[in-house]
Amino acid sequence: MERQNPQPAADETPLFDVRLAPHRSLSPKGFAIISWIILAVGFVHGILFLVIGAWPVVGFAGLEWLLFWWLLRRHFRGDGRAERVRLFNDRLRLERRDARGRVSMVELQPYWLQVVLEKGSADSNALYLASHGKRHEIGRFLSPEERSTLAETLRWQLSRWRDR
Repeated sequence: MERQNPQPAADETPLFDVRLAPHRSLSPKGFAIISWIILAVGFVHGILFLVIGAWPVVGFAGLEWLLFWWLLRRHFRGDGRAERVRLFNDRLRLERRDARGRVSMVELQPYWLQVVLEKGSADSNALYLASHGKRHEIGRFLSPEERSTLAETLRWQLSRWRDR
């Protein structure tokens, strides 16, 4: 059973809660370090161009650094994709945030829910939550090993939920 835009109880605590997001290889400290290094290199180049009399290049070097910093900052923020899977006493909720920040939510009845891990080529797979003829792919941005681990964890949590 699927419901769109449900209103949860304010004091309800999930039995299982996992947030999935793409990996970010650059920490905030790393972002600051790279920005300062590129600024220092650009500053040294600017001084060298001033010394040899090519002063118009200095302005372009500054604009180049600002463009680099803006692009790096935009990349550092990431695309905002995320998924959250929460198992409550009476439902499993799948919340998705796409690259533009739009949020969608689907609720599934856990008793009928199947966790399907489809094997693809040699080292690829796809993970789905299936119920009542509908499939919802989750963890597309995860590695195949992470999807396999998540599938095992979800199956175990659902089995535990059904046995209670």
